[in-house]
Amino acid sequence: MSCSSILTTTLSLTGILLSSSSLYITTTLSSDKTFVAPCDLSPTLNCSSFLTTPYSSGLGLVGPLLGNDHQANLPNSVFSIIVFTVIFLANFSSNLSVVTMMLVLSTITSIISSTVVIMSLPMMCPIYLSSLVTSMLMVMTIISKRRSLDSFPTNNINQAFKKLI
Repeated sequence: MSCSSILTTTLSLTGILLSSSSLYITTTLSSDKTFVAPCDLSPTLNCSSFLTTPYSSGLGLVGPLLGNDHQANLPNSVFSIIVFTVIFLANFSSNLSVVTMMLVLSTITSIISSTVVIMSLPMMCPIYLSSLVTSMLMVMTIISKRRSLDSFPTNNINQAFKKLI
């Protein structure tokens, strides 16, 4: 297993944990109005306020387009858990097409997460920012993995067989 694969695995597991904690805070806030999130550090670094903005569910798009009661208007952390899990599972493949799909998926996730952070300024959530940094670092490690796969000849098995004979 290459270094970039190990880093991608570590980052995807970190993303799953961060997104799960964000989902826990979101669901607890919706059921218990007196809950104070441990990541409420200041008025601007405040998970409770950030996770209740319109941009923190449905990627900021589902509510205005399809309505707040639509089934796809889930917390953003649900989508992040799905993306990080798909990347974690796909990371065990060395297929160039699969790695390219991972790169596209992680890049789109980083762009959407960055947009949500920008739209929610000046309010921020430390957990969401950590998740954003994790997905950006994952883009870089997947680029590294893709470049290493590009550098190998496509007919390695044929060349190895010819050398054996």
